Amino acid sequence: MSTTQFPAAGPSAGISSQIELNRAKPVVLRNSRFLCWVTMSGACFAAIISVCLALVVFSIFSTNGGLNAANAWSAAQWGFGVLAFGYMCPWFWKLGRAMLNYRAVLDSRGVNFSLGTKKKPADLFLAWDQIAAIKSRRAVNVQQFWVQGSDGSEARFSSFTFFRPKKVARLIAERTGLSIQKV
Repeated sequence: MSTTQFPAAGPSAGISSQIELNRAKPVVLRNSRFLCWVTMSGACFAAIISVCLALVVFSIFSTNGGLNAANAWSAAQWGFGVLAFGYMCPWFWKLGRAMLNYRAVLDSRGVNFSLGTKKKPADLFLAWDQIAAIKSRRAVNVQQFWVQGSDGSEARFSSFTFFRPKKVARLIAERTGLSIQKV
């Protein structure tokens, strides 16, 4: 048997060789520190706006002659803005802090998801041959992805987990040879 009968390694060797080449390059996927900082600074801006809107509510009653139906309705509308921006503040802060810790490590053995916080780590390792399916769904403005293992384990991530979740799913699909199924 000659050496010309064996498949050549490299990009022209076929799909299985390309998958092996992709798996040989370890990749760490994590969110941009700058974008996480921008998200957390959104919490600071929401707090400032909430305080300013609260001052508007107090000024309505103090400058326009007391309590009447028009002033009460106007104050209620501005008060709704105070509540909306007040609730947005801790939500943006928690989202930015959580996104700082999320990562996926793709190496020659498989993919290791770290989707928890420092206090509550949630790590999941899936070997490349254990990945059964990669599914996606778009719900309103959120892209959601599932990487399902053959043993029933599952890693879920969305655009609230990674800023570019489709890129994460595509890289996993390239290394497994599976296509992303829409649900």
